[in-house]
Amino acid sequence: MSDAAGRNGAGERNPAAGGKAGQSREARRKQAVVVVHGMGEQRPMSTLRGFVEAVWTQDPEIREKAGHANANKTWITPDKRAGSHELRRITTPYVGGIGTDFYELYWADVTRATTRSRLVAWVLELLWRKPGEIPPDARLLYRATAVITALFAIVALLVALSALYNPMLAALITAVGGVLFWFLDRFVVPYFGDVATYVQATPTTVAQRAEVRERGLKLLTALADDRRYDRIVLVGHSLGSIVAYDLLQILWAERRPANIEWKAHRAIFRAIHAVEKFAVLPGEEASAGLAGGSLEKLREAQWRLHQEIRNPDALPGKGWKISDFVTLGSPLTHAEFLVTHNMRDWRRGAMERLFALCPPLSDQNTKRRLLYEQGRNPKSGVQQYALHHGACFAATRWTNLYDLGNLLSTGDPISGAMAENFGEGVENVRVQLEGRLGRVFTHTLYWSLAAKGVEVGAATVPPRSHIEALRDAIDLRRELEPPDQH
Repeated sequence: MSDAAGRNGAGERNPAAGGKAGQSREARRKQAVVVVHGMGEQRPMSTLRGFVEAVWTQDPEIREKAGHANANKTWITPDKRAGSHELRRITTPYVGGIGTDFYELYWADVTRATTRSRLVAWVLELLWRKPGEIPPDARLLYRATAVITALFAIVALLVALSALYNPMLAALITAVGGVLFWFLDRFVVPYFGDVATYVQATPTTVAQRAEVRERGLKLLTALADDRRYDRIVLVGHSLGSIVAYDLLQILWAERRPANIEWKAHRAIFRAIHAVEKFAVLPGEEASAGLAGGSLEKLREAQWRLHQEIRNPDALPGKGWKISDFVTLGSPLTHAEFLVTHNMRDWRRGAMERLFALCPPLSDQNTKRRLLYEQGRNPKSGVQQYALHHGACFAATRWTNLYDLGNLLSTGDPISGAMAENFGEGVENVRVQLEGRLGRVFTHTLYWSLAAKGVEVGAATVPPRSHIEALRDAIDLRRELEPPDQH
């Protein structure tokens, strides 16, 4: 589909383009959604196809808004920015003057070479923790991991010793061990090996981590530099949410507002000061509460700042277009256990701005500030300011969908709320999912149209389904954002 003319693949005018015939290009807006898949041997485009089906193709409100039966159509288009000929961009028509392009950040091929020994080393490192360093929400996972590790160790020992006692018993134990180690190599290493490769930097994982990030930065930078897009939504599922979180921080450090001056950029200063009221003071816990008021007010302030800085012509810089970060079934809820050694190390990293909080950490100890004095304009001598490198959530809203679980028997044990580690500025939406096997391991059902899901503790009656909650988080129709003040 032509981005500018709203035509279909055959070159004909698209009847679902939205708006009146002859609508000016300036009246149209275009946005990009980047989906980062989770762990496992994912096939290119498999996650993206299912995701687009849930948030666009099967959304009846899109047809109702457009007034056209073809409004839910999509086109699959080659795009060099996708990074591989195996990947494509999925494009929608313009509806209500808004067009959307969907991209997948595919990285499964980079971590495919994870070995059994690397996985075992990572698991043993996790198990070699003091009991007091295991957070309450990770203890069941910790115990289950310990039991499974002990089981494999016992089987390996029996296989080694059984030949000394009884050949028949040795054959039986060897057969059982073969099945278990086949399961380890076929399912455990391809999935949890990705976690072992990415979550912590070691001499054996640094190169792969860097390759994943460089691929993601290349895609996001290309989209951010494309002037047709005024908004980017970054979505991460499972381990992909950790990848996406890292990309947010790195990209912000490169593109954050800098060299801003009061007289030249007053609207930007006002938008920054509105977010600063919510900043976390050094020494405060991220979950201490929103200092400046409600979550709704913070998210509105984040959007206002996003409006001011998304246009690179409005400030000395490259512009910041990522308005929303959406996590699904994210292990970031266990970040103090997976990414660092314990909660003390996590909080120290947050205070050192190694980890971005939402709302962001203040640059001062007693006054909530996100700006610092960068220097003076070399020509005019006017004081210039910059937002600090750990403040990416000053202009990006974070929505987290999760389903609390108990190992494999109910829900999603990998997911959880984010307030304790990342702050009260994350909008946590708890859903209860049910698939073909009931509540057994619902980790992959967040955009499943075949699953049943409902929001837990919803303010609306009836409560939203899990698909409605996902659609609202991404807000492709731009109906939930504050009105544009420009």
